Amino acid sequence: MDSRTLRNLMRIVQTGSLSAAAEHSCLTVQALAAQLNKVEEQFGFRLFRRSNKGLTLTAQGTELTPYIDKVLVATRQMEEKVTALKVPGQRTLKVALNTTLSEDFNRRMIGRLFEVFPDHQLEFSYAESMENLSKLKNEDFDLAVLIGPQKPGLPSILLPDVHVQVVGAHCGQENDPLVLLGDKLQVRPADDCPYSHSFLRFLDAGLGNYDTGQRTIYSCSETLTLSLIPQMDGIGMVSRDAAQRNGLTIFPDFEDFLEVRLAVNNPELSGQALSDVVDLRLHERTERNVRSRPNRHTEKEVFAEIRT
Repeated sequence: MDSRTLRNLMRIVQTGSLSAAAEHSCLTVQALAAQLNKVEEQFGFRLFRRSNKGLTLTAQGTELTPYIDKVLVATRQMEEKVTALKVPGQRTLKVALNTTLSEDFNRRMIGRLFEVFPDHQLEFSYAESMENLSKLKNEDFDLAVLIGPQKPGLPSILLPDVHVQVVGAHCGQENDPLVLLGDKLQVRPADDCPYSHSFLRFLDAGLGNYDTGQRTIYSCSETLTLSLIPQMDGIGMVSRDAAQRNGLTIFPDFEDFLEVRLAVNNPELSGQALSDVVDLRLHERTERNVRSRPNRHTEKEVFAEIRT
């Protein structure tokens, strides 16, 4: 089984659809289905349940997904090392962009980095905050875009007025009573995930007296959370944009704003160069109320544009 097949499997996990995953993989639906059937025959169990609504992970598939992720990370590391060995001595800057932020933001960030570091070969990856943090610690990445407060021992620069708006999401109806939501499976962010504190505030703001011993799954990945909420009839914390893209119902009267940082793992990068990277032009958007119990406070929702 090659890494391309594993990537195709992860696209099925992310989309929940053979046709959508096949389109992303530049394959026919029949070819991708044949790949999936072959893998399931090799493993000896089903990875996905088939239904009219698409494909959802089985219990075995859910347990196996993190291991597939690790294999793909190791494969990418090897490919990057092979590339680096072909051009010895060339200065390379490895940057981990963040999938939670908009495509437009990441595109402009790429353009800005090319302007600020014209003498470097730039290598980009694209993942969530937890994987980006791992890349800084274990894969010798120079820069990474992270969500949440500064990590101890890891220098970072705050992206001014750039936030990720997170919400509680589920797959029920907008008018579902609170007691019904309180009975749902909780897909909780793991303690070291950027959404963990927001999820506790969300519970406090919306569900009232909740039982800490109720059915709970912990997730370190927004992509996995988005998959588990409809599969397990759960409730979880995701970015507002992700909830809307995936057709989830957003819990009313709660939203939280998390700061975004450019973390630095290369002492040779000058402070002035990094200041140039985060020199963002901002446009104010409408104000929204953020409710937490017992008080409400107001935050400004903004979006960022990197100067070109």
